[in-house]
Amino acid sequence: MRNKSRKIYSMLFLLLFLWGVLWEAESVYAANWGSVELTAEEAVLMDADTGAVLFEKNAEEKGYPASITKVLTALVVLEHTSPDEQVSFSHDAVYNVDRGSSNAQIEAGDVLTVNDCLHALLLKSANEAANALAEHVAGSREAFAEMMNEKAKELGCTGSHFQNPSGLFSEEQYTTAKDMGLIAIAAFHNEEFMKIEKDLRYTLSGLQRLPEGNILYMEHKMMLPESRFYDSRVVAGKTGYTRDSGNTLLTLAKEGDRRLVTVVLKDKSPYHYSDTSAMLNLGFQETEKQSLEDAEGFLEKIRAELVEKGTLTEETKLHFSSKVMLTLPKGETQEGISYLLLEEEAEKKEISAAEAKASDSGMPDAKDSALPHIVFLLDGRKVGEANLYREQNIRVMLSEASPKTKAAFFAVTISGFTIMIAIAVFLFGGGALYGAKNFADERKRRKKWKDRRKKRLEEMKISEEEFRILLEKRKKEKKN
Repeated sequence: MRNKSRKIYSMLFLLLFLWGVLWEAESVYAANWGSVELTAEEAVLMDADTGAVLFEKNAEEKGYPASITKVLTALVVLEHTSPDEQVSFSHDAVYNVDRGSSNAQIEAGDVLTVNDCLHALLLKSANEAANALAEHVAGSREAFAEMMNEKAKELGCTGSHFQNPSGLFSEEQYTTAKDMGLIAIAAFHNEEFMKIEKDLRYTLSGLQRLPEGNILYMEHKMMLPESRFYDSRVVAGKTGYTRDSGNTLLTLAKEGDRRLVTVVLKDKSPYHYSDTSAMLNLGFQETEKQSLEDAEGFLEKIRAELVEKGTLTEETKLHFSSKVMLTLPKGETQEGISYLLLEEEAEKKEISAAEAKASDSGMPDAKDSALPHIVFLLDGRKVGEANLYREQNIRVMLSEASPKTKAAFFAVTISGFTIMIAIAVFLFGGGALYGAKNFADERKRRKKWKDRRKKRLEEMKISEEEFRILLEKRKKEKKN
């Protein structure tokens, strides 16, 4: 009897133990995100199309960017210049650099185009080009640094501060791997930047030091077919190094319809390349893009939340501005997807709308554009993002519009009715006789044109059908 009781208690204990293990496993269940071992102290892997963070290592720790800073410099320059603008190199731009640092043999007094300077900046990492571009755009390096910080903030960077356009070491010039990832994504979406990066070599002409020209070569070895680090997926990037920052590397890669970016900080050579390759393999091989499955369900939840907050009215319909894509581990379900409303993004839109609005423009209030940015999460990790727009009926639009907008609307409406009445009178009154006369004249013109064409074909001794075949043939030849 005792043995039987012991067996029962043992079975119960075992069942309770198994139940506890299963319950704990379920409660701590997480998506199967892959991982890699890196030499770099800080690193990030991100999807350039969804904004998803696929891997990170101390990605929000402070680090020094070195010359990958020049990617942000290029973005600011591209935003405020045209490629053919002339850039004059001052003595300060050429000589206010660290001794022995990267340069393109440009001398004070040289004049190059913005396009020349950007090639020197991104291929050769020329510090004098960074300085000259900064002076050309903002008047001074200090003023340009302010523009860099504004741009970084606009891109969502929260842990960075830039003090110079070249990346030369300064305690006040710092960033994070994640911030540089956001800058890299912006570069990937900039056509002019990508166009420059396609040139693996470029010749600077008209230099005082090298009248025959200076040939610049891409320094990112993963882009060079002859290098042992070559990776056909890598389409753009920037190297960096100072004694204090170590090796830094920013890389943009494409495979099929997917675009990924990687950043490593505080790395060692040549491991900055192998670390980058390992992250790209992880991203391309172990993750995939999926479209958001329950888009309507999420929209309804978001709409209800915004209605409760007073951002939307009950009548307002809400839509995602485009198809929402997520980046997840391969084969992962979307069961655990959640979302965040980023109100700060809405406030930025509201301020921008308010600043852009003229006092007498009669446009709707700025709050019309103040919809939050949506970030989708899995296990607390960003896997996608989306913007919203509202679809309003006329009654809601008028209730939120300014008095001038309402007056304009009614004026247009009244004018519209007036025009419709005038058209009706024209068509069904005396205008009908005028229209009938024009119709008869048009028939005469067409008959005359057909007779003339028939006569011309007879002179050419070809039939109507042969003429049509000839026309089709000529159209095809023009297209080709």
